Amino acid sequence: MDHPGGFDDIRALLVSHIDNAGISRGKVLPHRRLLSAGTHGVTISNSTGFLFSVDDHLNATAALDPVVGDLRGIADLSSSAMLDAESGLAWAPADLYALDGTVHPTCTRSALRGVVDDALAAHLEFTVGVELECVVFRDGLHASGSALLEPATSAPAYSTRALLEVEAFAMAALDALESAGVTVEQMHPEFGAGQLEFAFAPRDPVRAVDDLALARIVLVRVARAHGLRVSFAPVPIVGGATNGCHVHVSAVRDRRNVFAEAEPSGSQPSGPHGLSEDGGRMIAGILDRLDEGVALLGGSVLSFTRLRPHSWAGSEVCWGPANREAAIRFVGGQAGHGAEQANIEVKPVDGAANPYLAVAAILAAALDGVARDLPLPAPVHVDPSTLTAEQRRAADIRPLPADLGSALHRLESSGFFRGVFGDVLLDAYLATRRHEWEAYGELPPEAVADVVRWRY
Repeated sequence: MDHPGGFDDIRALLVSHIDNAGISRGKVLPHRRLLSAGTHGVTISNSTGFLFSVDDHLNATAALDPVVGDLRGIADLSSSAMLDAESGLAWAPADLYALDGTVHPTCTRSALRGVVDDALAAHLEFTVGVELECVVFRDGLHASGSALLEPATSAPAYSTRALLEVEAFAMAALDALESAGVTVEQMHPEFGAGQLEFAFAPRDPVRAVDDLALARIVLVRVARAHGLRVSFAPVPIVGGATNGCHVHVSAVRDRRNVFAEAEPSGSQPSGPHGLSEDGGRMIAGILDRLDEGVALLGGSVLSFTRLRPHSWAGSEVCWGPANREAAIRFVGGQAGHGAEQANIEVKPVDGAANPYLAVAAILAAALDGVARDLPLPAPVHVDPSTLTAEQRRAADIRPLPADLGSALHRLESSGFFRGVFGDVLLDAYLATRRHEWEAYGELPPEAVADVVRWRY
């Protein structure tokens, strides 16, 4: 679609970016404007670009005026996709540019691209895969006129019956995702009522996050067409299942997967637990920066309602093979296939995040672990919450910050993440998320869920 011939079937192009509140904001270009989409793009105000909070509250920072100033959202047509061939609606992600033609410092997509470039300079090539959880609800009203809040399935967790209850939606979603170019590795009913998980094919990091952004648009459209609504919020219903957006990371150096176990012949050197030394350093780096960076992995008040023990959310700073309660789960892959399959899963990420920032934070921390030659902590082979306080101290296992306010304080004082993202971007992110903490931090989770359930 990056040439004129690719525009023939497009009536309109949705150009969107994900802002610091984790919300997709977009503008539509009609057919006659398509040729300029990749050069002039769309006008975006400072407010809608990076200063709105989840409730559209307008923030300000010392460097950014929320009222005065514009930028351009330049469509990346090489990553465009057809959303609906019948209507002719297509989509493309945007990079944010200043009017002088330079990349704007608040462009989160460009921030991720910068970290990827840093990895390539260190002779490391990352691949990212995302598992997106969502809850599907029936759309409509109660007899009283109040909004219906009824999950679309009631069958047992992970059950075939649960899938069959939303079969038409699920099959249409798979078709629409495939048509849009988003490759689904598998999908299944999850733990909660109405909850589904879509696992997307591993890609280079920017393409992987583009796929996630596109997939959420596709799923909302398909749900509406089937009389349903879909929520990606961290906690759609308090007391029910929580939604994660787990990030799987693998890395190659010298054509070898650094997270793969050594070959049975022992021909390839490996460190402890079958990891290369760099693989271990990456895990150590991510763990070391989790406390100060977790506000980038979620950023909602409800993100910290989700980060609790026994919810498979990775609320404990530790790692372990196949351990779903650890913040990092090591996935070794099938016997004999580790070179292709081995990866790590970072679990504290959720749908309220700006996924470009979340993935950039994870990869930057992994690179930092390599640069600082950090030692790999001992793995945890049990639910960490079952250990005694003494055992936890000995293993350096600690909980993540308990609430968004504490997490934002850690992020604000992080010299590391300021170095990664720059003051302008980080301060804009902090401003949007700090409003959410000040407005909703003392409310019951149920009240917060009612505000943000349909925002992401």
